[in-house]
Amino acid sequence: MAELVDGSGPYNYSKNSSFHRKSIENANELLEKAIAEKLEINNYSSTKTFQVADLGCSVGPNTFLAVQNIIDAIELKYQKTQGQSSFQLPEFQVFFSDQISNDFNQLFTSLPPERRYYAMGVPGSFHDRLFPNSSLHFVHSSYSLQILSEVPKEVEDKSSQNGL
Repeated sequence: MAELVDGSGPYNYSKNSSFHRKSIENANELLEKAIAEKLEINNYSSTKTFQVADLGCSVGPNTFLAVQNIIDAIELKYQKTQGQSSFQLPEFQVFFSDQISNDFNQLFTSLPPERRYYAMGVPGSFHDRLFPNSSLHFVHSSYSLQILSEVPKEVEDKSSQNGL
């Protein structure tokens, strides 16, 4: 039974997520292009810390691959925007968020040692408010919506300000 609790069993996400990994790899070119074309880096030129959130992070290497792809693309954008002049890249702060039942212990014990970011965990549903206003610069989510057991009430309510 310990296998199921600590996320190391034969049915855990890390061992059964090759499809998700391939999707992250395939989406990387689109991600790089979107950041290169759409991210207004000049809005963050005075920011010393760039904050990224991964909503629905789960556990295992896929979340780290997605975050590293994002950071690589943002760093490239900074370098191209700032040119060859002497500039300093911001420090990256990454918030890994998932349901409170997620195995955050496994997530944090498997963090890549060579990462170029500070990592934090934010347990809770992203259908509720998890962060203060204007506290994030980039938010990522992949393969989180398909696990919902029901449509969120705000989406069904046509008068809701929180609907899609």
